[in-house]
Amino acid sequence: MDANKAKAIRYYLGESQARFAKRIGVAPSTVCAIEKGQRDITDYIRAKLLRIESGLPDDFYTFYNRFRKSS
Repeated sequence: MDANKAKAIRYYLGESQARFAKRIGVAPSTVCAIEKGQRDITDYIRAKLLRIESGLPDDFYTFYNRFRKSS
């Protein structure tokens, strides 16, 4: 799990940083810092993100591949 994939998950879900932060139990500033590459993803956050990712439909990976190419 890296910052780009975390951001892609948030975009895929159509959530603001504030809403996504609430979903994973961190401050919005933490989500912002992760997405900007200013903060590492802790094991706690990684576990939350992996749990969210595991519940996403297969078309997320198509979305993610396009997202990576455009970033």
